[in-house]
Amino acid sequence: TDSTTPPGPPAVSPPVAPAPVAIGSPPEWRTGDRWVYGWTSGSEAGTKTVEVIELREVNQVTYYLVRIGDLIHFYTRELQWAGTMRDQRVESRMAPPLPWFAWPLDRDKRWTYQGTYADASGKRFVTDRFSVTDSEPVQVPAGRFRVLRVIRETDRGDLDEYWYAPDVGFYVKWIGRRGDSRFEEQLREYHRAPRVDTTPPATAPPSTIR
Repeated sequence: TDSTTPPGPPAVSPPVAPAPVAIGSPPEWRTGDRWVYGWTSGSEAGTKTVEVIELREVNQVTYYLVRIGDLIHFYTRELQWAGTMRDQRVESRMAPPLPWFAWPLDRDKRWTYQGTYADASGKRFVTDRFSVTDSEPVQVPAGRFRVLRVIRETDRGDLDEYWYAPDVGFYVKWIGRRGDSRFEEQLREYHRAPRVDTTPPATAPPSTIR
């Protein structure tokens, strides 16, 4: 080789794609977990606080009781929505509970829900279709998060897109459409209640000194 030949340009490695997000199991919510969202809908704007206030067993099923405004929402441990209560009286029911998430949650997953929604106006049968896609990390006022995007389409013409972040234990962004109305929510802040360490303490070996 001619020693006077200048070296070629250094090899450039292609950018490494981020590992896809996959979530094997639902988050464990605790009493005191709280998420605060800013929302917009047309010319209106405000804040919404979602707070876990209690775990309650009903007919041998454990539910998270979640306060949003003056309503208490019932979620299963798999984050399936079962209905609402106001002033200790049931206001709406969804049977079976609506699976906003299906675990494990990963890219290209799809599921269909069929059930009955009931409130003071009566009952109606509903069919919802869900799908999961990858998403670039999402920047919201609370920070930047790894997410999976879930899309929900209904037989009523509703559409929801929500970005679930495992580091937060819930969604960090939500865009929804109800008829001609559109709304958006973004996480402003969140607080996870202290987790109890269930790891047993290390046991020292017995002393050999007599």
